[in-house]
Amino acid sequence: MREPHAPGPGAAGPAGPASPAETPEATLRLLDLAVAGDEPALCRLLELAAPAVRARLRHSVPPRWQALVTLDDALQESYTEAFLHIRRLRPESDAAFVGWLTRLTRNNLIDAVRALEAEKRGGGRARLTASVEDSACELFERLAARDSSPSRVLARAEAALALRRAVETLPEHYRDVVTRYDLEGEPIDRVSAALGRSPGAVYMMRARAHRLLAEILADHGVA
Repeated sequence: MREPHAPGPGAAGPAGPASPAETPEATLRLLDLAVAGDEPALCRLLELAAPAVRARLRHSVPPRWQALVTLDDALQESYTEAFLHIRRLRPESDAAFVGWLTRLTRNNLIDAVRALEAEKRGGGRARLTASVEDSACELFERLAARDSSPSRVLARAEAALALRRAVETLPEHYRDVVTRYDLEGEPIDRVSAALGRSPGAVYMMRARAHRLLAEILADHGVA
């Protein structure tokens, strides 16, 4: 699946008269195509929506975290989510896509800022044990329903296996984050450097990966 890169800050399309794809009717046609699985239509929608999302959220990153997370980090993660979940969108107007992408991006920024603040307080993550299997069990317990635990739902080895199998089904960049940060216990700066993403972007990816894992485990009746 091809994912678009964020247009540069301030990008607003070519100068001159608006293209047909920027009219409400054309935007709705693009939305219908994108929801039906047309990737070029989705790429065009993302290109058109990016300037509006940037304008709405331009003051959303607290100054103290601007060196560690950017609006473009959040937009890029939102593009991935859009590709994964565009079929869930039920647009009622041509403005629906911009609103949806704005919500995704705002939520990604919130995830990143919360994680950065928790890390600064020293409570971002209890240090995982040296064993990858133990780490998998701990992560399984976090993602499982709150009234369950690995000891109640599955034997410990089975819990670790279920979690590792679920991790293997994640998109590659999400899988790398969970494997490195959650299972192998690498510090955030090392994970960030290895993936070529900012710490804030890594935290966004991790939050999204955890939501996907919870869905996968629930779908298989093990969470």
